[in-house]
Amino acid sequence: MKKIILSSVLFLSHLAAAQTLVWGNSFDTPADLQGWTFHDLNSNSNGWVQGKNIYHNGTALAYGTTGVLRHSINLVPSGNATGFATENDWIISPQIDLTNVAGTVTLAAYIGRQRSTHTIVGRELFIYVSTPQKEVPALSDFQAMTVDGNGNDIQSSYKIQVGDSANPFPADLTQFVESLVDLSAFAGKKIYIGMWSNRKSSGNNVQNINIDEIGIYADSFLGTKDVKRNRTLTQIAENPVKESLQLQLNPVLKENMTMVDVYNAAGQKVLTSLYSKSIDVANLASGVYIAEITDGKTTEKLKFIKK
Repeated sequence: MKKIILSSVLFLSHLAAAQTLVWGNSFDTPADLQGWTFHDLNSNSNGWVQGKNIYHNGTALAYGTTGVLRHSINLVPSGNATGFATENDWIISPQIDLTNVAGTVTLAAYIGRQRSTHTIVGRELFIYVSTPQKEVPALSDFQAMTVDGNGNDIQSSYKIQVGDSANPFPADLTQFVESLVDLSAFAGKKIYIGMWSNRKSSGNNVQNINIDEIGIYADSFLGTKDVKRNRTLTQIAENPVKESLQLQLNPVLKENMTMVDVYNAAGQKVLTSLYSKSIDVANLASGVYIAEITDGKTTEKLKFIKK
């Protein structure tokens, strides 16, 4: 069963929950990597893959049960990759269209480690902005972001990272921790995100990472007339959710006219229900969801986690 631990920075978690999902990936199946590109530059057949998470069970490395995007120096839990001292692997996202979003844009990533000795795990995010002259980047465009004109290493100002004192890992290595990144500078643009795994001593590209899910959220949109929104007052009584989504409704919303739509991390609607204090979500797969609650006049969006 997939387990996710929310960030201890509750203000940031609530901020992301109040936003609308505009792009996301759960990495549950190989098909989820359609449109992503991979580069194994040291040609050792080790790199970014979709598959089950890898963790140390106290005796040895083992496969977990969660579908993730992972990078590990272990091809399988029982063996190390050859040549990993020169590891040099990229993964680049498909185009992420943020042209219709404005205001605060937040990337949320759910990160797991593979060993208890990995106290901090993260990745720098190298972000390419499409231009009319060059809409689709080449690998060289991402590589150019990692060094200056003299060949000196440059760290990206954007990174996913957990395990520090402000956002620690739990003892259970099968669990994931939320990392939030402010991408507001890219509102109104089309972007690609690249992640690099290497063996350089500088930077934030440490090996052995499990990424359970990634989503990008926005709080306002361009060129659309939003449904009138009041400050979010509807509350989820228990989050993460097990079998039922228990809502404490904003009194501004009219109960007999309120609908609840639930969207998965890919933005697909997976459930529609008339409002009730307890909505059955037992059949939903484990993961992150957005509940959109509206009576036609007031709309609220809340993020919840289904165990």
